[in-house]
Amino acid sequence: MPMRNQYPRGCLQTALFLFLASPAAADKSQDVLRALGSGFGKASTTSIVITGILLIGALAGLTIWEISRAGNRKRERQAVGWRYFSELAQRRGLTAGESDVLKRIVEAGGLTSADMIFESAHLYEDALWAYLEKISSKLEKEPLHYVQLRGLRLKLGYARLPPEVPLTGSRQFDAGMSIKIVLPGGDEESAVQGSILDVNEKNWAVGFEDKGLIEKASPGSLLGVSLIRSGDGEYRANVAIQGFKVSEGVVYVEHTRKLERKQLRNWVRVDVNIPCRVTVIRMHAEFDDSDLPVRGEVLEGRLIDLSGGGACARFPSPLPKGCQLSLNFDLPGTSLRGIRSQVMRFTVSNRGGRDHFEHNLKFESLETAAQEKVVRYVFEKQRVDSQLKGPVPES
Repeated sequence: MPMRNQYPRGCLQTALFLFLASPAAADKSQDVLRALGSGFGKASTTSIVITGILLIGALAGLTIWEISRAGNRKRERQAVGWRYFSELAQRRGLTAGESDVLKRIVEAGGLTSADMIFESAHLYEDALWAYLEKISSKLEKEPLHYVQLRGLRLKLGYARLPPEVPLTGSRQFDAGMSIKIVLPGGDEESAVQGSILDVNEKNWAVGFEDKGLIEKASPGSLLGVSLIRSGDGEYRANVAIQGFKVSEGVVYVEHTRKLERKQLRNWVRVDVNIPCRVTVIRMHAEFDDSDLPVRGEVLEGRLIDLSGGGACARFPSPLPKGCQLSLNFDLPGTSLRGIRSQVMRFTVSNRGGRDHFEHNLKFESLETAAQEKVVRYVFEKQRVDSQLKGPVPES
């Protein structure tokens, strides 16, 4: 139950005290009493002042009593919150050590009721960051504390949030998410594809498909990262590099709470693995490279994500920005043919020693009926993925 604010009454009482205590108020009171024809108008100034002092004392006592009662109610609510905290901690299977750490997180976050920590991923995240900042000097000496915090996150159910819950920090990222990376000194046009390999409470790891790119990075420099979370939105951030393993193509980066979120209002995008085929309709005249596909050439590839407005497709050959394509692919129970699409951009990845080219395609001539089929498929797959807590393999 929220505590009623006692301060307006206290302010009114204070104003009344000051008014009654002033000599001018005493004189005014006599005038009022005389005007009423009361015998009190004959009272002395001393007796009125004494009466005022007694009133002030009585009202002051009432105010102190109200404040004390409000404090008692607050302490009672806090005690109830801690009792619920203990019950919920037991239900979640927290050990004594984990419960103790969670209590310290609650206290660092300044939560008004301890049991609220079990109800909101955002409240937990706020409190956790405050806690880590408070004990930052001790963390380097106790690296296993990060492991304990990760186990705590898993038991609380805050490690893998559903799409309807927006993210507030990089500790809420999931391993396996695709991510675009802008290296130091680069721009969005030079972004490369990567993936999140691991997320723990100390840092998170990003894998580059081109290991040579890591040579352009150095500890302390900033990476620009962008990821699209299916059913939610696009998240962007600048993160500092902690270290890397060139041989494994891994970069370790610091956590951040400075996430810029852009909600996906038009189309929900989901990861897929669907065979597709494109026919090149038109190439820009400026592209006369003999290594590029020519008009009428057919390429086999795979869709790696899909929405009602476009897709990302992987092909063995690059298709330059602005290239016009006719796209064919199948969904369960339907075949989609001749979807006119435009290449918006492409990135290069290396898999198994071979270069693959991932193209962002925009649908330009998808009929309404076909678009509805795509959207239904996307939302159904999103629902299934959310239930299974992971991507659904395509047949």
